[in-house]
Amino acid sequence: MALLCGRTAGEVAFPTAHNAMSSPADGFRGPNQGKPMSWQLDHGIRGFQIDAYLGVPVGDRVHTSLTGPLTAAQQDMSPTLLAAGKQLNEQLGAEVTPNLASGVYLCHTFCELGFVPMSAELQVIRRFLDAHPNEVLQIVIQDYVPPDQLHEEFTKAGLGDELAAYTPGAPLPTLGQMIDARTHLLVSLENGDGGPRLANAFTGLVEETPFTFLHAAGLRGARSCRDNRGVPGSPVFQLNHWVTPPVPSHAVAANKLLASRTATCDRTRKRIPTLVAVDFADRSEVVRVARIVNTSG
Repeated sequence: MALLCGRTAGEVAFPTAHNAMSSPADGFRGPNQGKPMSWQLDHGIRGFQIDAYLGVPVGDRVHTSLTGPLTAAQQDMSPTLLAAGKQLNEQLGAEVTPNLASGVYLCHTFCELGFVPMSAELQVIRRFLDAHPNEVLQIVIQDYVPPDQLHEEFTKAGLGDELAAYTPGAPLPTLGQMIDARTHLLVSLENGDGGPRLANAFTGLVEETPFTFLHAAGLRGARSCRDNRGVPGSPVFQLNHWVTPPVPSHAVAANKLLASRTATCDRTRKRIPTLVAVDFADRSEVVRVARIVNTSG
């Protein structure tokens, strides 16, 4: 919408897919989405939360290179699936030999439970932006890969020059400025810090709501909008709206509350949500809700 061109990337609601890479199309077990990222882009999703890992291909599978204990954000799956992932990780790890090189994959905790090469999804984004040069996307990466390797993945996909720069404390560019400069991507990292073009999300760029809700009822009321990670007043406000673990029927129940919760969090945090993130975006009205936010007031 042309009316959004004068607004900064933090003043626009972006319909967002949580664990966007995790769909049955790529063989993910316990997926968060019903459709792949290519479908998401074609149907209005403009924000993407993805997880990046180093993995080693072993035949037609990938062994996840894990270090240290799993974080709370990594464990948002059923206990049964978590146990299966740990078991498969150990079994496949026994087959890894020193001469097998690692690559960057989009997985959810365990690539053994589903994976897609990061390069493949970045090519999907490259083709989309080539066909839609007036679009702007935001990506938040839950990263377990060194920032320089992630930057290399964007560069190899022809997207390195598309990354918008951000410096903490500085204003974000407007969508119009991003389009004119051909920097269509605002990308941030949850763990690492890759400098202005791959900034750390939670040291000045993104503030968020909690992300662990066991039942849809937990998404009701102002308490669901309270501060979580990030510096208060950061330009991007991430509204995490899903139930853990991901189950389609639970997601549908949660998604029915999206419009009311978006309004509640707007009032509670005194700002519009920027990244309106849901599971099973294909079974939600997240695009319509974002449009309402963007055209009201």
